[in-house]
Amino acid sequence: MKILMVSWFFPPANTIGAVRMGRMARFLSQQGHDLKVLAAEDLPFPKTLPLEIPEEQVVYSRWSDVNAFPDRLTEAAKSVLRPFLSDKKASDNESTPAPSHQTSASGAGTSTDRPERPGALKRLRSSLGAFYSNAVNLPDARIGWMPHAMAKGRVLLDQWKPDVIYATGPPFTGLLIGYRLSKQFDIPLITELRDRWVDDPYDPPPGWRLRIDGALERRVIERSSALVTVSEPWAEDYRAKYGKPVTVVYNGYDPEALEGAASMGSTGDVALRIVYTGGIYPGKRDPAPLFAAMQSLNLGPERIRIDFYGTNPDHVWPIANRYSVEALVKVNPPVTHREAVELQQNADILLLMQWNDPREQGNVPGKLFEYMGARRPILLLGLENGVPAAFLREREAGFYGANPETIAKQLEVWLDMKRTGGIPPQPEASRSGLTRDDQYSNLNRFLGEIIPARGA
Repeated sequence: MKILMVSWFFPPANTIGAVRMGRMARFLSQQGHDLKVLAAEDLPFPKTLPLEIPEEQVVYSRWSDVNAFPDRLTEAAKSVLRPFLSDKKASDNESTPAPSHQTSASGAGTSTDRPERPGALKRLRSSLGAFYSNAVNLPDARIGWMPHAMAKGRVLLDQWKPDVIYATGPPFTGLLIGYRLSKQFDIPLITELRDRWVDDPYDPPPGWRLRIDGALERRVIERSSALVTVSEPWAEDYRAKYGKPVTVVYNGYDPEALEGAASMGSTGDVALRIVYTGGIYPGKRDPAPLFAAMQSLNLGPERIRIDFYGTNPDHVWPIANRYSVEALVKVNPPVTHREAVELQQNADILLLMQWNDPREQGNVPGKLFEYMGARRPILLLGLENGVPAAFLREREAGFYGANPETIAKQLEVWLDMKRTGGIPPQPEASRSGLTRDDQYSNLNRFLGEIIPARGA
C-alpha cells in the first residue's frame, strides 16, 4: 500500500508527537508499505530525535508564524515612537510640577481615575490579542504551514499517487492539509485525532469560533474513510457523532529504549523518591492533591522527595508554597528521552496527573505508556473512572485518586515498603500488549480492512 502521512510533528524534533509518528512511519515501512511523509521543517524543539526511515521518504516544508506579525508591528511602533515618548517624558518631568494628588513625579497615576487606565488598557490589549488569535489561528497557530505544505504536497502527488492519505493532528492544520490534498487528487483520507478538536475542555474558544471549528471538523471527517484516535471513550463518541469506522491506537512504549535497563527503583536512597517527567496544567493537571498529602505527613526530605523534570518552575513553586512543601520538591531542567527512561527506572514511584473532571475520561497522557514500560508503581492524581485509572486498576500497576487523605495513606504504605526492603517492579504482565509495535500492528490491520473496502 502507498501511504502519504501528513504530520507537523516529525523527527528530528523531539516531542511526544514526533516520537509517535516517527515510530509509526518506521513500522509501516518495515511492513512493506511505500510510505512518504509530509512534515514541517525546523520546528522549535530540540532536534535530537533520530530519523528512522530514509531521508528521501520525508518531504519537509517551511512554515510561517502567523503570530509573529503583531509582535513585529508592536516592536516597530515602539522603535518609531520611543524617541518622542522619551523626550516628552523628560520635558514633562523638567517643566511641569507633579500635582499633589499624583502618586509619583512621573505621573504614574492619580488617586481617582488614572490608576484604572493601565488595567483598562491591559484588558483591551488582552481582548484584542484573544480576538486576533481566534480569528487568525484557524484552525490553530500552525495555519502558516498550510500554503507551504500544500505546494510541496502538490508537487509530490503529481509524481506519486498514494492509496491513502493519513493526516494526524494536533495541530489540526495537518488535517486540513490532508483534506485538501485528498479532495484535489481524489485519494482516500484517514484522519487521526490524537487530541480533541472541537470538544477539548482545556481552553474553550468563544461561541462564534467554536461554530467555525465544528464546521471544519465535520467537513474533514465527512471526507474521511475512517478515523483513528487514542482512547475508547473518544472512539465511541466519534462513532456516535459521525458514523465512521474508528480504531484506537495507543501511544505505547518502546522496548528498545529499555534495553539493558533494570527497574530497580531508587536504590541506596532511604527517601521515597517520586519522579515526574513533563509539563503540568495548573488548576487542572497539577500536583496539588499530592502536595496536600505530603504536607499532612509532616516528613522531611530525608523521608520523601519529588523530582520534576522539564516542568515549568512557575507552575510548580506556587503550589508547593501553598502547601509548605518546598523542601520536598526539586524542579530540574529538561532531559533527553534516554535520560528520562533512566530516571523512570530509578524512581520509586512515577507520578501521573489527570484533570479530575468527567470531560477528562478519555484523555490518556502519552507518558502513561512510558511509565507502564518502566514497570515502576504509578501514582495517578485525578479522575477515578478515566482510562488511565482503568489501566492501573486492571493491570494492578499503581494507585489512583484525588483525595489527599487517601493519597497520604498510600504514601505511608510505600514509605513502609521502602523502609523494609524497597519497592519491587511491577509484574511483566502489567505492560503486556502495550508496545508501540503492538499498537501499530492494530493500525496496519485497520488500514488493510478500510482501504480495500473503500476502493472496491
